[in-house]
Amino acid sequence: MDGTQAGYFPFLAIGLSRDGLSLRTIRAFSSAAPLLLHCRGIEVGRRQLDGPLREGAVIDIPVERLPRVPLPAELRLSTAPDAADLVAPWRIESAEVALSLLGAPDLRIEDLRLDHGVLRGTGREARNGLLDPVLYARINGSGARIVGTEPPIALPEGGCAFRLSVPILPTDLTESGLSVTLMLVGQDAPAASIAWGRSGIGEAERRLIELEGRIRQMEDEAAASQQALQATLQRQLALQQDRIDAFIAAASTLLLDRLAAAPGREPDALRALLETAGPAQAGDPVLDVAARRLAVPPEAALFGTGWHREEIYPSGSFRWMGPRGLLLNPAPDRAVASVTLDICHLYRASLPSVTAQMDAAAAEVTVAEAGGGFTVRLTHPEGPQPLRLLRLASLTGGSPAEDGAGSDRRQLSFAVSRVVFEYAD
Repeated sequence: MDGTQAGYFPFLAIGLSRDGLSLRTIRAFSSAAPLLLHCRGIEVGRRQLDGPLREGAVIDIPVERLPRVPLPAELRLSTAPDAADLVAPWRIESAEVALSLLGAPDLRIEDLRLDHGVLRGTGREARNGLLDPVLYARINGSGARIVGTEPPIALPEGGCAFRLSVPILPTDLTESGLSVTLMLVGQDAPAASIAWGRSGIGEAERRLIELEGRIRQMEDEAAASQQALQATLQRQLALQQDRIDAFIAAASTLLLDRLAAAPGREPDALRALLETAGPAQAGDPVLDVAARRLAVPPEAALFGTGWHREEIYPSGSFRWMGPRGLLLNPAPDRAVASVTLDICHLYRASLPSVTAQMDAAAAEVTVAEAGGGFTVRLTHPEGPQPLRLLRLASLTGGSPAEDGAGSDRRQLSFAVSRVVFEYAD
């Protein structure tokens, strides 16, 4: 805004801080009505003047809250919601402004309850409506498990609310009971906690939770196996169709050679026909399941629910994962010493932030830099154990289309160029 336009306002905005919106008086101003600061028609702060303001005076309009509105947004100052602006609108470009303006989030978790093996609740932030919460849970004081959150909704008076959920596994129940602590990423103090003592859980409830956990695990394994079988079947059908097309082409060539009375061409056509009917030359990558170390490429059918299709380029191939993904062990009866993920791409993150479960046990995670990418090494807390299904979850990620970074509507977290299984035997 140029100086001519700024001259119509009695105030000039000079900054935004924890004290609020700072204004400098350009010309003398007085008003019996309070000064109202609002965003998209919602009042976020006000100040009653003690008396007339002289030219050059500096005042702060405190900001009490911010509503959940699309960004970028504007802060406007007037004496009434429908009155003329007293200062040029102050533009808010990103949600990080809310943290510097309002401070750390004051998150409250309400209605925590255990519902069919899943801990559910409602999160409420009364001041910061621009908050995009990322939470994790500590089970029995150790480990970390990602907490699923739905997109926040706006509250009428400002702030936001959202629903959350975290699965409870049968192995989480100990002899002393169960405790769950919910943590907001970036804060040391817990957002909420809940505990059940041994006397609070009867044998029937314990067996019901174990049964629900086993059923959920079987459903995940069945979904991963079905997806792998479908991918294998599609490749085999495509290969079979190529062989049929080649057979028809060879037979047509042989027939045309006979009709054209071209002697000596029949053996060549017949030989080509026999070669196309031989063993398959392509398909799913063959893995030596007896090897001490198995490297699973992105083209393998072992990637289950949560993984996107592989992407193949001259520089190499990789496969993106969404917020969560399942991965089958090619040799489920052998004891796995470690699983290493070679990560070549990250979305909206500088370091991988991954949690994993090896069947029903939380894996120990080690991250290291390697050759321009990262390696994530997963081990079982009790040493080498047989493994059927690996569950992965990323604490970071997003969608390029939702973030305005492109037209890709997929949910992306990280991409792997290969997964290495190391066996103890």
